[in-house]
Order: sequence, then C-alpha cells, then structure tokens
Amino acid sequence: MENSDFIEQFVDKLCNKKCITYEICPDKSASIMPIITKIQSAGLDKGIIDGFVCTDSPLARLKLHSGMASIRLQQALQKPLICTISMRDRNSLALSAELLGLNDFDIRIFLALSGDPLKLGDQPQAKAVFEGNSLRILELIAALNQGLDLNAGALQSAVKRIYGFSVINSYAKKMELLRKKMESKICANALGLFTQPIYDIEVAKLLHEWLHSLNYQHNKRCVLMQGFFPITSFKRALFLHQKIPDVFVPQLWLETLEKASLKGTQYEKQKGMEMSIKLFAQLYGYSPKIHFMNHNAVKNAKTILNSIQ
Repeated sequence: MENSDFIEQFVDKLCNKKCITYEICPDKSASIMPIITKIQSAGLDKGIIDGFVCTDSPLARLKLHSGMASIRLQQALQKPLICTISMRDRNSLALSAELLGLNDFDIRIFLALSGDPLKLGDQPQAKAVFEGNSLRILELIAALNQGLDLNAGALQSAVKRIYGFSVINSYAKKMELLRKKMESKICANALGLFTQPIYDIEVAKLLHEWLHSLNYQHNKRCVLMQGFFPITSFKRALFLHQKIPDVFVPQLWLETLEKASLKGTQYEKQKGMEMSIKLFAQLYGYSPKIHFMNHNAVKNAKTILNSIQ
C-alpha cells in the first residue's frame, strides 16, 4: 500500500470513525531511532493506534525537527504521521517551503499551533516570529491545496492534498473565550481539533456540545479528538493543575493522588493508573476519538490501551 492510500484512509477514519492517535515527542538528539525502537518493542505500531502525532519543540525546548522526524517515523512505523508545526518559529515563506518539501515525502497531515512562548523554553537567545497564529497555517494549507501561494501565485506543480488540523484548550477561566477560539478554528476550515488533556467527562461533553452547535451554525464538519494524558503521581497532577492554565484537574484527582503518595511510590502509581484507565474508558465510551499523550512512556500507554480491547 502506498503512503498516499493509507493517508487518505486514515484521514477518513479520523473524521468519520473510531480513531486513536499517539503523540511522539522527539528528544534533543540527532536521531529519532531510539524512540522508534521503543515504540516497536512495545508493539504500539501493531496495535489499535491508527496514527502518530510528532510534536514540534513543545514548551519551546529544543528537539529534533518535527518534519524530519515525521519522515523517519512514517517510513519506519508504516502508520500515518501528523506533523505538528508551529507559527512561533517560521514566517509564511519558511512554512510554505517546508510544507512543499514535506509533501514530496508524503508528510501531508499537519497539526497547526501558534507555539508555546520562548520564555518557557531552554533557548533564551531565540527570537519569535510574529507573523500570525495557527490560523495562518490553516490559511496557507488552503492556498497550497488550490495550487497557489499566499500571494495567489501559481505553483509549478500541484501538491498532493494537504490536511490541516489544529488544537484547542480543554479549559479556560473564561469559557466563552474558549468557545470563540473553537469557532475561529472551525471557520478557518480545520478538519479537526485536538484538545489539551481532559480529566472530567463533563468537560468533554461541553466541548462536543459547542462543536455540534458551531458546525451546524457554519455548515462545517469539524471533529474533536479528545486529549488524554494519564496521571500516575501527585506531583504530575499538581504540576498540571498549577502550571498549565489550559488544563483542569478535578479536586478528586488531587486529593486521591496526594493520599496515595503517602503510602509509597508504587501504590501512588497504581492508584493513578486505575483512575487513568477508568477515565480513558469514559472518554472512549462517550466519543471514540482519542489523542493519547504521555511523553513516550510506551509501556504505560500499552497497559491503558489494552484495557479497552
């Protein structure tokens, strides 16, 4: 099967059927091969995961280039790759050139981000690019699919179809602002929105309610991939709760994991896995579209994924 075939089939599955994606985070390294070996050793490339998402220097920390890593990953794992691409590091000229180059390697599915601010990262000398946000990337993808650049100049040869997705937070202090961000991305023709981790089924229901309403209002068919990140320690839960303003961790999780931590690391991890497996089943049962994130901890991922088979 050619890459072009399984890419189209994957996009159809993501938009219309059950779908599970798994996030891969490249290291600050010149090789993605150690991570490929981990994934293959755990059998994640042979299991129920339908496609992989390669991150683009999250938290503005230097990592292997997402596009180059995506080429290697797709070739080695024989599963479609969604390449994360951020506006923070590139202007539209650089982005255009990158998308055209990756198209020739059949990297044609992109997750558009504005990008985490550089102040969070490990490269204080770097300068951010302020040409736009993630909507600019979706605009660029639309133009390239029409055989044009952003100045309406014709391409010498047509691209193989490019598919654009974007991200959405799962929580905000002012939820109406979050709804407006969702609307802007739906109107920018994002095929789907990948959420930040969700820890409350009621939050998932609310996001889906908004999605259905906005799709109907604007005559769109955008889908929602529910973000899932297992929590296996009180320290991790507290970090997400206090340091990541776009994520809501319920008090029950914090209290349960804090008590578990007093009984030892092993018990704490066991309790976190139990809660995470239950949450995964809830989310998957409500809507079987899940984006699984856990910083390449493939053994934990396999345990949770096996729980629904």
